[in-house]
Amino acid sequence: MTKCRTGMIAGMARSYRGKNNSLHLAVNRINSVEAGHARNQRFPLFFHLIRGVAKYLPLLFLLVLSPAPPLFAAEGVSVAGRLKLTVPYATEHHSVREEPTAHGRLVLDAEKEAGRLHLWLEGGWDGTVRGPRQDHGLLESLDEVYQDNTPFLEVKELYGERQLAAIDWRVGIQRFSWGRLDEFPVNDLFNPWDYHQFIVKSLEERKIGVPAVSAGLNREEWNYQLVWAPWHVPYHLPDPDERWGVLPVATLFPDLAGAEVNMREPELPARTFANGSFGLRLQRLGDIDWAVNLFHGFDPRPVFATTALQVNETGSGKTIIDPGLVPSFHRITSFGLDGALVLGDWSLREEAAATLNRGFNLQPELWGYPTQPATGVTQLPDIDINRDTIDYGLAADYRLVEDVILTLQAQQTLILDRPGALYDRACETILWANLRVYFLNQKLETTVNPAYNPEHNAAMLRASITYVLTDAWKTSLTTLILHGPPASLFGRYAANDQLGLELVYAW
Repeated sequence: MTKCRTGMIAGMARSYRGKNNSLHLAVNRINSVEAGHARNQRFPLFFHLIRGVAKYLPLLFLLVLSPAPPLFAAEGVSVAGRLKLTVPYATEHHSVREEPTAHGRLVLDAEKEAGRLHLWLEGGWDGTVRGPRQDHGLLESLDEVYQDNTPFLEVKELYGERQLAAIDWRVGIQRFSWGRLDEFPVNDLFNPWDYHQFIVKSLEERKIGVPAVSAGLNREEWNYQLVWAPWHVPYHLPDPDERWGVLPVATLFPDLAGAEVNMREPELPARTFANGSFGLRLQRLGDIDWAVNLFHGFDPRPVFATTALQVNETGSGKTIIDPGLVPSFHRITSFGLDGALVLGDWSLREEAAATLNRGFNLQPELWGYPTQPATGVTQLPDIDINRDTIDYGLAADYRLVEDVILTLQAQQTLILDRPGALYDRACETILWANLRVYFLNQKLETTVNPAYNPEHNAAMLRASITYVLTDAWKTSLTTLILHGPPASLFGRYAANDQLGLELVYAW
């Protein structure tokens, strides 16, 4: 996701809350057309895209009429930003509805002799949120798993940097990039992910910034980085009734369709020194660029524990379910290696890690939910276990011709001493490919990105066409197809096949 800061965006947020008349007039016109003309039902995609654009018509109108914001005139200060409108269209009729999303990004760097101040803000309106929480402000917090803020504001990065005794120090909210693989780098463990729109967001957009102190030292071909994150920041999960919910609620409660499912916030680990995360990366540059990584802290990957299932009926006959599932946080120790080298026309990247005490969940069929839940409380069995793992992967980039780039990647997770009740197989594989082709002097870009998990026969196909309109504007059309069992990586989103239109304005 992306988000916005600046007086202009804040003013738009106020106008949005105040039900801006011109915006609602545009939306009402679209709705009246849909209600009054049967022909609209024959072209649902067209009118869905029109409505999405109309919803943020004032924002687009301002951007079209205004030039790109100038950079600050002050010496040593730079500003960059991006605004993006995304209009998804679900091709599956039973998919959960998702509204258009408008979000922006503002990046500011101020450098002086004494050091550097870096700020990365994101914010906007999240179309995936179905029931915004009224007890939350605009700013997303660092101590909650379920956050349904819209409009929202998130501090991705905010830190000060200064060099003392040849060591580069950074203090504040940071994101780190350890490892070499795309999508799932196995050594990149400091930053938890935001799982809202998980499949459609880039790795950079998924990462949540964490408060940390980092120290870097460069000595010729050697780079050293030491990181301490003093407290645990959890991942962010969507509510189960939202389109990108990660829990297979429909599978767990097939006879309670339409019930309200309320997820419970977990109790986070205490903010003590012992509960901090620590990491060390030693990197050597050269013809073969390689690094050694050591991490000790909380695993950023979601795992759930159980308490008790509670089913209640309201006076109006509505069913409310507390599934008794709460995120479970496991401390792990990981030792990893990664490297990169160039062999002729091929660029190779590899990565491996041995992890102790990683958490896993049993098969959903063993979670203890009754076939027909009755009103009351049902105790549930333990569903999370810890196992050691070995992860490794290899990626290759190859330029077929000047404007054609092919990327191939394969990675596996080996679960040591795996019990038969575990959903994940003893060896889990993900195969990725990405073909990028440019046309018209790189003004037109096409990408095709398939992925496959053979152990569960789960697959994804993502394709896009992007056209650069001007130096500031570009637009893209994307398609996403997902398949697999309900608990698999791609199959849990099998109802979310979609087309999407994006309009991006950057400076």
